[in-house]
Amino acid sequence: MDLANIVFARAGVLMKQNRERYWDHNNFAIRLSTRQGKPEAGLWFRTRGCHHDLAGGCVMCDYSAGPATSSEYMVECVRQGLATLPHHLWHLLCSPSGSLLDTWEVPEQAREGILALMGATSYETFSFETRAETITDQVTDQCLTALGGRGLKIYIGLESADPWISKYCINKELSLDEFVRATGVLRSHQVGVTANVLLGSPFLTAKQAIEDAVRTTNWAFSVGVTECCLFPTNVKKWTSLHWLYEQGLYTPPSLWSLVEVLHRLDRGIVASQIELAWYTSYGAFNVVTAPTTCSACEQQVLAYLHHFAETNDYEDIEQLAALECRCKDVWRALLEASEPAPLITRTAATYERIGRELIGQNWWLRNHQKVLSALHADMATSAYNAD
Repeated sequence: MDLANIVFARAGVLMKQNRERYWDHNNFAIRLSTRQGKPEAGLWFRTRGCHHDLAGGCVMCDYSAGPATSSEYMVECVRQGLATLPHHLWHLLCSPSGSLLDTWEVPEQAREGILALMGATSYETFSFETRAETITDQVTDQCLTALGGRGLKIYIGLESADPWISKYCINKELSLDEFVRATGVLRSHQVGVTANVLLGSPFLTAKQAIEDAVRTTNWAFSVGVTECCLFPTNVKKWTSLHWLYEQGLYTPPSLWSLVEVLHRLDRGIVASQIELAWYTSYGAFNVVTAPTTCSACEQQVLAYLHHFAETNDYEDIEQLAALECRCKDVWRALLEASEPAPLITRTAATYERIGRELIGQNWWLRNHQKVLSALHADMATSAYNAD
């Protein structure tokens, strides 16, 4: 099917027109953390922004944008960021807020300079994020050579293995065949592959969101990824998701849904091959609301999740599964509630509101038949086709 989603593409561009531009004023961002008991850091550096973001981007994403930035200045941003990091780190993620291997974002000259700086550090392993279609044998070889043969893993945004959800709920421009191809290329070079998996796509019920995250994670492992990183959805300013939230059409997933996903997955995989991200807002400047539980249990739930994120200790998941709270009863009732309308019906109705109220009445009148026809025709690719 055609990967273009003209509704969310236009909505995303409109929502981002007047956003705060973090990278206009910052050269790098750092996050220190621990994974499986070992210290690591994330270093994000200034570019003009994510290539997909330029055309509207994924509904939930706003990693901001920046001014035109020369290759030399990108390398200097990374140099400045590295100078602030401790020397005892085991792992370094160094990435733009987009795709390191996309030459529109990071020109080849900049990439070579940045990889050289990474290779000159004493860290044991490295990672970065990039889109599947940017991965080739040649560029993978170049990365490994620059890093001196040390361990490398690459994050790829999969989000959902359901093509319909990917296109119509997330506005993700990714075919599963392309993801499988890229995974195969990386594994043939002994490079690790981490699939980013979203929990909480708009239009899905809480039950469907859990099912989709579990199904996507299992599919990703079946095609060869080495890890999955679970992302519960945060609502960020200047995104299509923020508009849905303001209209009362979206609520972030409960942290109990994240616990349920972890509890449904294979115990051995969770204890060794699952990473967590964005189960809290990290204090990000543009997060409006993040996944949570209730004031009575939130700190205890977060403490277990923090410990699991640092250690992959499955005992944390068992403790969370056994933990009871009044808000957990409310969450259970939400899962058991009957579906208000089929997914296709809910999505079509919301698309009409986006078209009429955000993009514009005249645009919707010109394009609604094309939009709704594609929405229904492509539903055959979804696990929820029979709903």
